[in-house]
Amino acid sequence: MTTLEPRTNLRPSRTLDSRTSVDDKDNGRQPLTRAVRSAVSEIEEAALQRVARPDAGLAFAPRTLLALLSYCYARDIFGSAEIEDVLRRDVNFRQICNNEFPGARLIRRFRRDNREALHRCLATALRSLAEGGPQTVSSESVSAAIAEDATRRIMKAMFIDSMETDRD
Repeated sequence: MTTLEPRTNLRPSRTLDSRTSVDDKDNGRQPLTRAVRSAVSEIEEAALQRVARPDAGLAFAPRTLLALLSYCYARDIFGSAEIEDVLRRDVNFRQICNNEFPGARLIRRFRRDNREALHRCLATALRSLAEGGPQTVSSESVSAAIAEDATRRIMKAMFIDSMETDRD
């Protein structure tokens, strides 16, 4: 568990929403945010493995981590250290989660222990974005391509993390 300590040398960096460019007309939410929320709600609680203490804060809840990783991978943010950095710098996330955020090691562990659920959630969110809403895909080839893209994104995250941990 990482707690934010006040720092004065933080350089400006992107936040979780900085790569989002299209506003949703309904209520100001981003289409990806809605797609991820919907995808996370479809995952059964029993399918998720907890990687932090049960009394850890909201940032460490399995559904929160599932949503964070799905969102970041869909936005091409793959490295666990980069995700940790984005979370550290995101003012809204810090306020919601009481200045606590998961570290890179916990992010990697969650991905490893919940890979199937993460894949399903990411694929569902990507499918929803591709269709423009929460409909079902009629073409098997499109569905297979989206599932393959979700697998590729998770593998890319694993590769980036392996390169970063090899340098440590």
